[in-house]
Amino acid sequence: MAITEEELKLIVRAKQGDLEAFETLYEMHKGPIYRTALAIIGDRSAAEEILQETFLRAFKHIHHVRQGVSLSPWLYRITVNLAYDYGKAHSRNWQIALDSIIEHLVAPAAASPEHKVEERELHELVYEAIDKLEFKQRATLVLFYLHDFSLNEVSEIMDCPVGTVKSRLHYARENLRRELLADQRLPVGLAYEFT
Repeated sequence: MAITEEELKLIVRAKQGDLEAFETLYEMHKGPIYRTALAIIGDRSAAEEILQETFLRAFKHIHHVRQGVSLSPWLYRITVNLAYDYGKAHSRNWQIALDSIIEHLVAPAAASPEHKVEERELHELVYEAIDKLEFKQRATLVLFYLHDFSLNEVSEIMDCPVGTVKSRLHYARENLRRELLADQRLPVGLAYEFT
């Protein structure tokens, strides 16, 4: 994740205690960070809390940011960790807004006219299947498909090797496929496309 000249200057100023510079950094990054928390947790108020906590921690530890490096990977890592902690602490019944993930996973199957199903029903099936994924697979899917991060970027954010990211994506897709195929509500023709 490349750093812009503007962000570099803002980070330097924020490290010197400039609140206005940190507020500008917040404005630059808050949208994607909120969407990430929302996609992982699926609860708007929890996502807002995670957003605020992410930036409180970032402000407190801004001096740890390496020179010449964008805040993005660090902020996403904080967000994913907070979402993980939230998920462990709260039982949740969440519906995530991962239309891009759904589209990527089911578009080839749903594109042909003979396999058309009502979009809402299909989304519901995929949401339920995603909900059954373990946290690290779900978070990896969100970062890779929703935010279009590269494998290297997801690796940096999740603080794991690229091979682990590839493995999580592979198993997440396989687990989604297995869940969807096992769901009796999935039309037979569409189920065939997932095999």
